[in-house]
Amino acid sequence: MLKKTKIKILALIAATVQAASLLSGCSLFPAEEEPSVPALKTPQPIEYSFYRVKEDTLRSTVTGVGKVTSIYYTNHSFPSGGGKLKAIHVTLGQTVSAGDLLMELDNSDLEIEYLQAEIDYEKEKMTFETQENAYRNGSLSASEYRVAQLELESAQKQYEALKLAYENTMLYASVSGKVVYINTSYTAATEPKEIVAGETMIAIDSEDPKYTYVVFDKYLSHEEYTPQQFRVGETLTLTQVDSEGAVIPGAESFTGTIVGTDAVIRETGLDFISYAVFCLKISEAVYYCKMENPPEGVTLGSSVKYDYTEFEIENCLVIPTSALYEFNGNQFVYMLDSSTNLKKEVPVQIGYRTSSQAQVLDGLKVGDTIIEG
Repeated sequence: MLKKTKIKILALIAATVQAASLLSGCSLFPAEEEPSVPALKTPQPIEYSFYRVKEDTLRSTVTGVGKVTSIYYTNHSFPSGGGKLKAIHVTLGQTVSAGDLLMELDNSDLEIEYLQAEIDYEKEKMTFETQENAYRNGSLSASEYRVAQLELESAQKQYEALKLAYENTMLYASVSGKVVYINTSYTAATEPKEIVAGETMIAIDSEDPKYTYVVFDKYLSHEEYTPQQFRVGETLTLTQVDSEGAVIPGAESFTGTIVGTDAVIRETGLDFISYAVFCLKISEAVYYCKMENPPEGVTLGSSVKYDYTEFEIENCLVIPTSALYEFNGNQFVYMLDSSTNLKKEVPVQIGYRTSSQAQVLDGLKVGDTIIEG
């Protein structure tokens, strides 16, 4: 009996353990999950680029290229109208000498008349010479002699009139210089127009040094440059360059002085204002620079590079413009606060500046370390 009791007790314990085991693995409610904790990331240190404030020379240089031209030009026109253009003997940009033939009109009919008048005049001179001798010898009356004089004068006037008309069909250069304008409106292949007396057909820039200038109408290398910064009386360093803007080997530098400006918009070609300067259609100021003792080879049409020091300040506090900030009209830089290791704003007063550097007037001193960029 005792043995059976022990077996029942052991079986009950086993059943209880098994039930407990089943209950622990099965529940009417889901088991709560442990909340996940994100892994902590180590912050990356901020890296700065620093600049130590120092004294330096702040300089701004402007460079550009201009053309040698003249502010004085001579218009050439036919004094008489009615003819048609036969030939143009020069090209745009050609250098000519006084007396060179520039243009001519169709004068074939007039030439025949002129030559015939010349023959008639020579005949009348010989006839008159014979009649004059006869008058002196008394074999010709005074009235007959007077008729001979009038016939000679008539032949002379006819010859001179036709000679002038013939010569007026030829247009010659009155000055030496460079051809800067050719009127091509009379060169139509079909039904060419008749020439209008006095209309400008060719314009020539004078080579006279007193009228020769370098004209600047474009600016090449200074992105913040404003034309108004050139002032009358400024001195420039000039050097001859080729069509690509490269300095010609062996070219000597010389100086020039700004003598005037012109801020009008011009058209290429026929827009003669008060001087013959041809510019592309631009709305920039145009500057006239008087050359001082230009070297041989610098002539009308030559390209000339100028170098101009806009300003130069020695021994001033200089910082890079990449370290300079502006907000609401206030300028400042950043410095690193040694106590917090955080950057802080430092107000500054700026003077002259270029595209890469700025002059500090107040707010910093030599040796200060600022954050650059």
